[in-house]
Amino acid sequence: MEKVKSFLELIFKKEQEAIFLKRQKGKIDEHNELVKNEINNQFQDAYDKSIDQVIPFNLIGEILSPSPDRFYDACVNKPYPGTRYLFKITEYTHLDYGTIWACYTSFPDSGGLSKRISDCFLVAEINNELKVISEMVVASDSRQWQHVAGDENKTLRLDNLGKPIKTERYLEPAEDDWSMKEYLKNS
Repeated sequence: MEKVKSFLELIFKKEQEAIFLKRQKGKIDEHNELVKNEINNQFQDAYDKSIDQVIPFNLIGEILSPSPDRFYDACVNKPYPGTRYLFKITEYTHLDYGTIWACYTSFPDSGGLSKRISDCFLVAEINNELKVISEMVVASDSRQWQHVAGDENKTLRLDNLGKPIKTERYLEPAEDDWSMKEYLKNS
């Protein structure tokens, strides 16, 4: 699981950098280059049979045109973006992907303010490279996991992954009973 943890930490570090670049008007090309070549290529695009198309799976979108100046003005005194918190990783065996890991994180740019479980990435090894294959977020109104990107296969939902092989916990969430219950689950 250490290689999965290191893989995610690298993505999260690059995500911080992309958020920082997004806040600077003159850095659009640099932002887009980072997003395209160092972040989004870590995510496995999904094929949608119903429309016979590959759907890009991107963590961060490219900037097509500058934001209004008031956005950049508001960002001048913002601190460098905080990284996501990684709470735990749980390993499973999946019929199509072999070993997969469910990686529970906070949202990006938590800035030390929110230590809640908000996001879960499923990671698998594809052609000898780790790739994020699916993403789920917690729907704030229902406190249920909701698939938002990646492989549409229904077996890649947290409640359909089966019996976990093992779980490693890294950081205990705070502020939120629901997050603590998710953290303590053996899934």
